Amino acid sequence: MSNNNNYPNGDFGSNDLPDYNSYTAGNSGNSNPYEQGGYGAGDPNAYGAPAFPNAAANNGAMFGNDRPGAWKRLLALIIDSLLIQVILGGILLFAICGQDLVDWYDALKIANSPEEANELFPSGKLAIWGLIMAVVWLIYRVLMESKKGASLGKMAIGARVISVDGQNLTPLESLKRNGWYIIGTVLGLIPLVGSYLALALYIVVGVTIGQSPEKQSFTDKVAKAYVVNK
Repeated sequence: MSNNNNYPNGDFGSNDLPDYNSYTAGNSGNSNPYEQGGYGAGDPNAYGAPAFPNAAANNGAMFGNDRPGAWKRLLALIIDSLLIQVILGGILLFAICGQDLVDWYDALKIANSPEEANELFPSGKLAIWGLIMAVVWLIYRVLMESKKGASLGKMAIGARVISVDGQNLTPLESLKRNGWYIIGTVLGLIPLVGSYLALALYIVVGVTIGQSPEKQSFTDKVAKAYVVNK
């Protein structure tokens, strides 16, 4: 009976079995379809799943719901305001126009009408004081966020400000994030409607935080910054 098989020797014998070295030598340039790579060696997107944007910053602190909302951040802002605007601002206010305010108040008590005393009101010096405090406030925020990762108010509520890669903000990023304080101060100097415009700006910041899935204000988005719980 003829041997019509496909093996070179006609008969299938033990010598016809390829050994392991034959596979490894023959497939040195080709991938084995039955061979699986080690854990983690394959393409993470082999099944077509898109990579998460900014994956380098994907850690437990940045993503998820572990971020302070608008009300908690407002508390941090109030704490900062008490420390900087009230204490330091009060000292600076007394130095710039303290006596002028005293003279105006004394005139107000004896004047026949408020209009008579208002001539002594130091509105120009108060505007200068407001601008100086806005600059001081901005410097304070930039230094604290770039060096310590948080202002004193945010430290008090257990939060910090980070960049997209999870690090402290650079001074430029922090400047972008906090520049709206200067805008609010300038708006507040507009007669009659200034205080309402400044308040509206604060409301816009709070609303954008509340509506953002990542709890970012519009200035956070400009700076590509995140406020997260520690």
